[in-house]
Amino acid sequence: MSGERILVLTVPDWPAVAAAAEHGIGPGRPVAVLHGGRVIAANAPARAAGVAVGDNKRAVGFRCPEAQVVVWDEDADNRHFCAGVGALEDLVARFTLLSPGRLAIPLDSLRHGYRDESSAVEALVSALVTETGWEFFPGIADTVFAAVLASGQARRVEPGRTVDFLADQPITTLEYAGAEATELIDVFLQLGLRTLGDLARLEARDVNSRFGAVGRHVHALASGVAGRPLADHVRAESLEVELDLDTPTTRSDTLGFLARQLGAELLTKVRRQGLVCTQITIELDAAAGQCSSRTWRIEDMQENAIADRLRWQAEGWLAGAAVAAHAGAGPKPGPRRGGEDPHLLDLVDEPAPDVEDFSADGIIALRLIAAELTTPIGATRSLFEENTGQITHTLERLQGLFGPDSVLVPGLQGGWDPAETNLWTPWQQTAVPERSPAAPWPGALHAPRPTTVEHSAVDVFAADGSPVEARPSGLGAAPATIRFPTGETEAITDYSGSWPIESRWWDPDRVVYRTRLQVVTDSGRALLLSRERGQWYLTGRYR
Repeated sequence: MSGERILVLTVPDWPAVAAAAEHGIGPGRPVAVLHGGRVIAANAPARAAGVAVGDNKRAVGFRCPEAQVVVWDEDADNRHFCAGVGALEDLVARFTLLSPGRLAIPLDSLRHGYRDESSAVEALVSALVTETGWEFFPGIADTVFAAVLASGQARRVEPGRTVDFLADQPITTLEYAGAEATELIDVFLQLGLRTLGDLARLEARDVNSRFGAVGRHVHALASGVAGRPLADHVRAESLEVELDLDTPTTRSDTLGFLARQLGAELLTKVRRQGLVCTQITIELDAAAGQCSSRTWRIEDMQENAIADRLRWQAEGWLAGAAVAAHAGAGPKPGPRRGGEDPHLLDLVDEPAPDVEDFSADGIIALRLIAAELTTPIGATRSLFEENTGQITHTLERLQGLFGPDSVLVPGLQGGWDPAETNLWTPWQQTAVPERSPAAPWPGALHAPRPTTVEHSAVDVFAADGSPVEARPSGLGAAPATIRFPTGETEAITDYSGSWPIESRWWDPDRVVYRTRLQVVTDSGRALLLSRERGQWYLTGRYR
């Protein structure tokens, strides 16, 4: 087998397979999975009955009344897939979970176990099907992205022919490259790019200058350039250490000394497994029974760094308990009376207990858990990364004293409006979006996104001074001027075509119909406008 070859195994209609497993639905019954009111996956019986991706619940009921309609559950997707592919841990040395329902295996790691690529694929797929009962589509190519596309067609791309294979793929296949790449699909279609070959033939520097890092990334994918190395799947391990204290303590120096010993013991266990720990969960038990648990990401995991985090966490926790006890020392509100539900009275008749101040009792037990494990290569940092040094130390110190939410970093998640896509995550913690950015968001705002988000009423006028109306067919007149809440008026020198969007249409209490419009004023300001319920609003500013 040749080197630098990737095998991708894909379970078709995985969200429907996971939903059937989660709810105990038999294999012969039609299943449709909804997200945002639309079908994102359907199993073979449902598709045979006419159910298609993009249908709403009413259409599913009309075309296949016996179908089981399930709301998409991202946790179930991940949980069932991780449990099922555990069979690979005894078959291959290395593999990577790309996403729920899809995994990648470097064929080079199978060189000594199988005669050729065909025999390797046959053996692995047979073992997985026997173990899980799922159907797997294999795809082989010279890059991960190409192998993902090939798996959708159950195809083997010959060595050295990956660029030719990619050139014929439609530009819409960029949806498999992530949420940011998906946002560029409509733009590329408007530019007349129909295939990945059309994109690859553009100059890389031109794509980079127009679309930035995302454009550079998708151009490299379309050109058959291999991306970053695969991150190996780490075998399931439960590594933790615990220390019970003979005497409760509140002394941070004592806790730090004990934490260094405990941290050294944990790191020794991790290293014996040939792994590296990048996140650690610190749990503290108070003598009065309370518990504090917090997960820390530490770039340079050492016992001294662990001791610092434990000490900060303990100081902030004990100080917060004392403040809460002092604030809760006042009189307690009496029980509710009157016509309340009797079941509620059972819960409120007894006065609430006083807030316990365990700051004097101290901490009686320490526990360290390796929350995230990876291979040494997966934890290696680039030589060109900036060392934040004292800044990182200061921010983590603030988190230790005032809680994780005291230092937040911005990110993006799924949604229709700029305000919905904002995601704030505690410093050095893994982002957990409330709405998946990988899920389909028809009508969502494409890149570039507004730099600042707001929602202030404005007036938009035509050249004759009349208000500009917005209809599903378009604007009633060309926008000429905009008046801001301060009374300031600016001329509109350029504007985009308007586009309507109806979000949450399946919920009558939350449905919103709006028309969006991007404008540029004579002062050079680029603005995002939205018309809702007969009023124009300024919803974002571009910088």
